[in-house]
This record gives sequence, C-alpha cells and structure tokens, in this order.
Amino acid sequence: MNGSGAMKKGYYFTTRDLLFIAGFSAIGGLASTYINMIGDFFQSLLGFAGTTQWAAGLHILWILLAVGIVNKPGTAVLTGVLKGLVELLSGNTHGVLVLIVDVVAGLVVELIFYFPILSSLWKNILAGGLAAASNVFVFQIFASVPSDSLAFWSLLVVGGMAFLSGVVFGGIISQIVIKNLAKTGIISQPMMGSKVHWTRVGFVLLGVLLCAVFAFVYTQTAKGAGEVVLSGNVTADQIFNAQTTTITPISVESELQGMAGTYTGYPIKDILAQAGAGDDSDLILVTATDGYSYFITMDEVRSNPHLILVASGEGKDASYSVVGATNSKAWVRGVAELTVFQSVPVPISMAGNVIAEFHPQHWQFDMDSVYFELETGSKKLQGVAVYLVLDTLTLPTPYEQAVFSNGNDNITLDKVSIEQDDTIRIFVNIDGYSMNYLLGTLQGQVLLDNVNSITLQ
Repeated sequence: MNGSGAMKKGYYFTTRDLLFIAGFSAIGGLASTYINMIGDFFQSLLGFAGTTQWAAGLHILWILLAVGIVNKPGTAVLTGVLKGLVELLSGNTHGVLVLIVDVVAGLVVELIFYFPILSSLWKNILAGGLAAASNVFVFQIFASVPSDSLAFWSLLVVGGMAFLSGVVFGGIISQIVIKNLAKTGIISQPMMGSKVHWTRVGFVLLGVLLCAVFAFVYTQTAKGAGEVVLSGNVTADQIFNAQTTTITPISVESELQGMAGTYTGYPIKDILAQAGAGDDSDLILVTATDGYSYFITMDEVRSNPHLILVASGEGKDASYSVVGATNSKAWVRGVAELTVFQSVPVPISMAGNVIAEFHPQHWQFDMDSVYFELETGSKKLQGVAVYLVLDTLTLPTPYEQAVFSNGNDNITLDKVSIEQDDTIRIFVNIDGYSMNYLLGTLQGQVLLDNVNSITLQ
C-alpha cells in the first residue's frame, strides 16, 4: 500500500510535463532566430529600430503555452531557462544575455500568476505584456553602451510597443490556443489555480539566482581588455588607448533598438587613419573579448560621422564599444581588436563566363550567426541565405543547380533545395588576416569549407 502511494505521488513534473516544457522551449528558441530576422526586415524597411518590438510577444508565446498546459508553478522559469539555452546554443548574437532575457521573462510570468485575485484571462494578458516589455529594460541595463543621456520617452515608447505585442501575441493568442485545446480534451481545463503555492516562491527565488549568475557571467565576458589592438592591413600593429591617444573625442547622437542617446567617443575613421590603414582595404572586423565579431565596411567608416569608439572605465578596467554603426549587429561591446583587411569576392559563373561576384559587405543586413565546429575549434560565423544571393542575379538562362567548389572538392545543390531551405547559407570566415567562405546551414552543419567559386548550371 505504501509503495503504491509513493508511486502515485511521483515527481513534481511528470514526464508529460517535461516533454511539453522541452518541446515549447525548443520550438520557441529556434523560432526566435526567424522572428529576429522578420524584425530586422521591418527595421530596415521602416527605418526605426523600435519596430523590432512589434514581434516581442512572439518570444513570450511559448512560455505562456507551456504554463497553460502544464499548469504548475515553476513552469515559466524552467521554460525560460531552457528556451534561453536553445537560443544561446543556436548562435544568438547576444550570447549569455539571451539567457537573462528569457529567465527574466519567465520570472515576470511566475510573479503575475502569483496573484490569486486576477482571472486567468487577465493573468495571461498582463503576463504576456510585461514579460515582452521586460526585454527592452534588460537590454537597456546590460547591453546599452554607456551614454551621456538616454531618451526616457523613447524607452517608454519602445517598451509600450513590446507590451502591446506581448498582450496580443503572448497573452490573447496563448489563451485562445489553450482554451481550444481544452475543448478538444487534449489538455485539462486551464488555468493555474488561484491558491498561492510556496513552490512558486521557490522557483522565483531560483530564477532570481540564475539571473544573478548569468548577469555575472555576462558582465565578466563583456569586459574590455583595457585597450584595442589595431591589426591587419595597417602600417604596423598598434594599440589604441583612450588614456594616451592624441585623437580628440566627439559627441554624437545615435539610436539602437529604439533608444536614442548622446555618446562621446573617438572617431573610428581617425583611429584607423592614425594606424595607417591601407587604401585598398574595404572591411573592418570588430572582435569582442567574448569572441563575438562583426564587420563594418570601409565605406561606412569614411562616410558615417556617428561611428565612434566609446571608452568606459580607466586603466586595465577600461572597456571599449563601437557605437553609431548603421547595422545594429555592429554595435559591439567589449571591443578587443579592429582588424583591417581587403575582402575576397567569390566569382559566380554560368556557361563559362563570370556573371557576378559575391561580396559579403552587400549582405550584412541579411546575415545571421551560428556556431560551427571547425579544425581550429568552435567559431561563430555570419552568413546569408544562398537563395537571396542567387535571386538577385540577372541570368542569361534559368539555372537548375549550383555547384560550390573550393578547388579540390565541390558540392552540388539543386535549385528547388536552395529556394525551399533558407537555412543553407554562405558564411564568412575570417581567420587572422585572411578571409574565406563556408557553405553551411543554420544548424551548424558544414557542407563545404573554403568555397572560392560558384557555378550555375
């Protein structure tokens, strides 16, 4: 009898519960990659960074679905942790920060469901809105570059946009989905009971602890190196240090993720000129202390007066950040090195003639990053979908397949596969002062390394 009772009690989360949590975490984590791509499209189309927040609720939807179906305290925190891990491992450009964002969102949902006086509908609406808006403030606290002044009202507008997105896409849609699932009998009638569970308190405290740990890890990995190395196609490798430079700092007004600010720093154009950057150089690779890197075109360096290097802290604790880049992905914190080099294009041929060239700088707004396991170790690379590149070409005749070659080996992909799978991408791999290209997928699969030609047949 005692054995039977023990078996009935079981674990807090059943196998069914864990499957739902893991499933929604995985789907939500992977979906965030594509949601960010859609957000970037609207940002580039409308020209206002805050427009990315229209999709903030889509990131929260999966947490609320897990909460409604599992119906147990702690579900939101656990889903937030797992979702953040999936995003981190899939190559999210924000690194550990994405864990903080997702765990905070889970904490907000847990706290809203803590209050028994609210109906299930209002819990969903408030949880969706506040959890979605929380990402704006997390990024403001951890990812914003030090500034002299921040536009408070701009912050409220962007936060409000995220809140409304969370209400619609997170709160209302999740409620509709859960109620319809309950009608079919697939799940029990939603939602969590009104009784305050001490279990939830424990999970909230666990979430706070995890946020503190992730925040510590993030702040440590995002630290600067006290100076910035200037390398590549320069007169000689040099060190930039705000304490010793003769370059006069300037103040500029720039905007990132809908938050405007006034920043004081050193024009990157002047820094590179002082280092003797070669006239034939066309790209600058910005590398951070945590391994993240992105490139800026030399054309932008010459033409963008807002592109500066902001210094914070002093001495060995000094940290440097790139501010004012046209592409938000090029706003890099904890800059360790600026590498100047000349890009090598990939010729695209058809019928024995070169009809075009692939230049990575033409596709910087369409690139997403993912980790690859290479001979030199794990490395995060930026890549653009093959179909996007080929769709822009003016061809003498339609192609049926594309052959990618590195001189020794080649791989052939048919047109249907290329057009139906936007995860197949050309990735930029910069090793030292050399540049090569990798054909791979957003899942981290290497199809062909060192690609140096594309032939359409």
